[in-house]
Amino acid sequence: MHLRFDSLAPVLSTPPLWAVALRAPWGFSGAALHRAGLTAMSAGRCGVADRLFERAAHRYRREVRTEALARLRVHQLMTRARAAGDPGGRLCLEVERALTRLDRIESPEPPFAVVPAHSLLATWLAEPDVGQLLPRRAHAAPVRRSA
Repeated sequence: MHLRFDSLAPVLSTPPLWAVALRAPWGFSGAALHRAGLTAMSAGRCGVADRLFERAAHRYRREVRTEALARLRVHQLMTRARAAGDPGGRLCLEVERALTRLDRIESPEPPFAVVPAHSLLATWLAEPDVGQLLPRRAHAAPVRRSA
């Protein structure tokens, strides 16, 4: 029997519940973890967002949700680019390329509506302002690369 915490998914917008999701990702669906990562990313918590995205990726692979996994990987690239604080850098170019390969994606800002991927081209970095995220980066955990 598997215990599921997906009923908590709507409240995964708070740091204490991010900690629960990071420690017990098996209790959440890939979609719930993905949304928690989006919430952390929009709050400027790039290190937490990246770790939540990794947990979501693992769940998506187990759930065999390849399209959702592809969208998640673009969000993860966005998080890493924002954390790097290098607008126009290599990671930003990777995000732009990845967006051209998708039809639709969740907006990186609340309420995370699904939008045409091309609508985020050249605008995804504008909100929130990268300058606002830079001071928080010093407190974020290091971002690890994974497949």
